[in-house]
Amino acid sequence: MTARSLALSALACAVLVVGGRYAFDVSWQSALVLAPLFVLVAGGIAFLVLLWAKVIRDSLRGRA
Repeated sequence: MTARSLALSALACAVLVVGGRYAFDVSWQSALVLAPLFVLVAGGIAFLVLLWAKVIRDSLRGRA
């Protein structure tokens, strides 16, 4: 893992913690405890979006 990818991952996690803290109006301690959950949910959502984008792209490509 390069220093750049590590820095970007840390920044993304920090953004998710801060966003989750304000979105759910929880304390900083609770937001830090819930950080792994925030990351897993964001990763799951990104996975589903990319999966369905690929399905739609392949479906449209098959029709043309």
